[in-house]
Amino acid sequence: MKRKEFWIFFIIPYVVTVGLFITVSQLNRNFIQVRVESLIQDQLKATASILKTQIKEMLEEGIPAGQVLDRYSGIEDIYFIALLDRQENVLDWRSQFEGYLPFSRYKRPPTEFWIIDSPQGPIFNHYSFFTLKDGTLYHLYLGYSMKNLALLNDYYRRNFWLMIGILTIAGLAIWAGVFRLYSHYLRAVEETIKQAQEKERFREISGFTAGVAHEVKNPLNSLALLFEFLEKKAPPDSVSLIRSGKQEVQKIATIIDRFSEAIKPLQLQQEKISLAELVKEEILNLGREIKEKEVKLELEVPSSIFLVGDRLLLGRVINNLLKNALEVSTQGQGIKIKAILKKKNLVFSIEDEGPGVQIEKAEDIFEPFITSKKTGLGVGLYLARKIVEAHSGKIYFKNKPSGGTIFTIEIPGGFYE
Repeated sequence: MKRKEFWIFFIIPYVVTVGLFITVSQLNRNFIQVRVESLIQDQLKATASILKTQIKEMLEEGIPAGQVLDRYSGIEDIYFIALLDRQENVLDWRSQFEGYLPFSRYKRPPTEFWIIDSPQGPIFNHYSFFTLKDGTLYHLYLGYSMKNLALLNDYYRRNFWLMIGILTIAGLAIWAGVFRLYSHYLRAVEETIKQAQEKERFREISGFTAGVAHEVKNPLNSLALLFEFLEKKAPPDSVSLIRSGKQEVQKIATIIDRFSEAIKPLQLQQEKISLAELVKEEILNLGREIKEKEVKLELEVPSSIFLVGDRLLLGRVINNLLKNALEVSTQGQGIKIKAILKKKNLVFSIEDEGPGVQIEKAEDIFEPFITSKKTGLGVGLYLARKIVEAHSGKIYFKNKPSGGTIFTIEIPGGFYE
């Protein structure tokens, strides 16, 4: 699956889901509001019917129109009540909001029910009439407070945006998780392809190297024996030339051995290793180079750190990294060798003060037969990575801003003792 397809197949379903949620929520909200308004309308109509019957009785008993509303001034949820004559003149009225009666015969809609806004929120209005036995016509005007409905709408709106926020966060979290898994999958696929290509390449190299080693080794041995014979029989003025030839033959044999070693599978000999002792051994092996370079070694490897691994192979890794650090260091510069345990992983690093790794070669530095040295074969760091990975570890490097390089090895299973 391509990245573009991933975005399409993930984003579109997510947007559709959010859109459906918003649409359904809005329809549900509208449905609830219509149902509540219908219930209020029925309740207000029933209340108006009861009030008209009571007011009609009081008026027929002779109670003045200006006094019949006294007993209705405190009815809950009735925001205002007004009694009007045939010409829609206000005879008496009561309101929970003092001095406020939103009535105008010129602006009143022709319908029986309508909604208006007020300082106390939306008001549901009901306007109807009734007649006395003598034919006198009156109008009753009621206002029902919809404050609770407004609170319900506010509550619903807050919950709606809360759910939108939760959906957004959840969607982002799911997207991040899926994208991370997808990226990991792509890296795994790329790594698998790369490994397959590398195996094929090294299969070819292995066959070529084995053939070369087989065809060249025997003649080289013969040449080496010949040079030894000539060295014994040659006149003194020719000995230096014969020795030079002998050395060149040895170089060819060494190159063939290094190539064969690079493609040979590793067989680990596991044992408990004191890291401090192993580092000191390799420092001792490179004592002459260290002395010639006059570099300052800073050793921060606790004697209490141990690990289980192949002592000989891990020693070669340390030797190779330390030798590389020595080669790029100049007189008076320092090399820091450091080891710590981090989450049960051994973290070992060698830090130099040299020029650093060239950026254009950074990606290929651990590849075989790639080197910036004039005399190198380009298998040292490759073998180091091969040995570290055989111990289920990893090796990497970074250039320091101030100059120099830090090569780091992480191997699981380190422990204190």
